[in-house]
Amino acid sequence: MTRTAGFLMYIAVLLFTALPHYAQSKGKEKKEFVLVIDAGHGGKDPGAIGRKGTRESNVNLSVAKQLGSLIESKYPEVKIIYTRKTDVYVSLMGRATIANKAKADLFISIHSNASKNRNARGCETFTLGAGSSAEAKAAAKYENEVILQEENYEEVYDGFDPRSSESYIIFELLRSHDMEKSVSCAEQIQRNMAKRSKLNDRGVSSAGFLVLHQTAMPSILVELGFLSNPTEEKFLASKDGQKQLAKGIFEGFETYYTNAKKMRLGDSNSKPIVVECAEERELAQDSPQNSDAPIFKVQFLVSSKKLKQNDARLKGVKADYYKDGNMYKYTYGASTDYNSIVKKRKEISKKFSEAFIVAFKNGKRIDTNKAIEEFKKNNK
Repeated sequence: MTRTAGFLMYIAVLLFTALPHYAQSKGKEKKEFVLVIDAGHGGKDPGAIGRKGTRESNVNLSVAKQLGSLIESKYPEVKIIYTRKTDVYVSLMGRATIANKAKADLFISIHSNASKNRNARGCETFTLGAGSSAEAKAAAKYENEVILQEENYEEVYDGFDPRSSESYIIFELLRSHDMEKSVSCAEQIQRNMAKRSKLNDRGVSSAGFLVLHQTAMPSILVELGFLSNPTEEKFLASKDGQKQLAKGIFEGFETYYTNAKKMRLGDSNSKPIVVECAEERELAQDSPQNSDAPIFKVQFLVSSKKLKQNDARLKGVKADYYKDGNMYKYTYGASTDYNSIVKKRKEISKKFSEAFIVAFKNGKRIDTNKAIEEFKKNNK
């Protein structure tokens, strides 16, 4: 068996073992929201080191603890779990295991960036994906290489080699059912972190971070700024800089958490409003007998503001959108044929690797898995 084949099998096992957790969390109402805050690196792994000697592991830990304190002060019902609270080494698998055992509702991993280009600057937030840019892929490769410090990493990660591009092919196939929540959280945190810190806003990207793919809940990874940039190193090392970054992440989490509570309580204000598109009108005219069938679309972008059709963030895609709370969620394609939309997702994933399929019925968003089952039942 090749290393890639072995890793594919490992992924399959991981997904199946995660299913019981999903079923349990869906079927039983939890009394508290569990957040795992992961301060990246630590102990024998200092992470990036700035020209003035600033250690990434120390910056990450300081921001992580301040973030936890802010949340605990305002939202005592939120249970905070840290993957580390001191300068100790924790493996990537160990971090994910902590979150999975806690049956966490959200996982936030905090890191600081570095680049050979001293002019590289800004904060960025990642979700799991194949890699939306060469820089995103490089960031994931750098963070994943920490597993090389583990004596038995080949066995633990079943042949995954962070240095080999072949290993990253697997992330083309991964599409977490929690992706929408991860993207929504990432958008909120990135917007507030950039606003509060006044650092260059590098936006939300996707990449193949091992620590994210091993968690069984919505998960994001934050890159606070570049320690390789002299100006940003000074900011990241300062008490005020760390304080502002923690506040920005907190404000983003606050919005995400508030919306999550509304959804749990069935607040009508948080229900999506579908904006009809030309493709959908044509579909209804051509297939009146399927007017009550689920309509599938590909969601590829979330924004806090309504975007113009020529906005660069849409990358030339002719998009529709629906509004969910205060967020505008952009979609591509519309069809009652699930197989057709699978092809659409593959098509648009060349520009948006984190794109995933959503479903609607009678003008409202519905569970995609249930919609797929209905499609299969009606097309036997």
